[in-house]
Amino acid sequence: MTLLDLILVLIIFFFTSTGFWCGLIHALGALVGTIAGVLVAGHYFETFAVKLLGLSMGNAGVAKVVAFILIFLVVSRLVGFVFWIINKMFNVIAKIPVLKSFNHIGGGILGFAEGVIVTGIALVMAGKYITTGWFVDAVAASQVAQWLLKYGQILVPLLPTSVKDIRSIWEQRAIYGL
Repeated sequence: MTLLDLILVLIIFFFTSTGFWCGLIHALGALVGTIAGVLVAGHYFETFAVKLLGLSMGNAGVAKVVAFILIFLVVSRLVGFVFWIINKMFNVIAKIPVLKSFNHIGGGILGFAEGVIVTGIALVMAGKYITTGWFVDAVAASQVAQWLLKYGQILVPLLPTSVKDIRSIWEQRAIYGL
């Protein structure tokens, strides 16, 4: 197990335990927020990245990754906030023991799904714009990263055309050992 594997497993564990603790409705909101965040960030990150070029010391790839992450976080948290309010109303009903257990277990499952999607799409985006050797080597050596990349590809159709060629880039790197 590589260091990247350990980091990715810890991130997914964090999402899973947060989903379990917060419950099904909150985790559903987080999952919907994740998908909405990918959609919005996928369409606006390049425009926002231009404004971040000064902060990234002129590195366009880093500016694009940071812009995507910032937009993604803002949108997903806004959607999550709406579901948080709905969850507060549901908590009155969720005092019933069976519903409470269902709420937590369902939240854990959706939290795991959100963690896989978030880390997978982050790896996909980073692979597109961060091409340094150490990063490529770390991802290639990581079994968890390879597994997450498969699931990150699920949301690639929601991204703009400029990002959709990511699958071929990762495949070329794997085939040619780049």
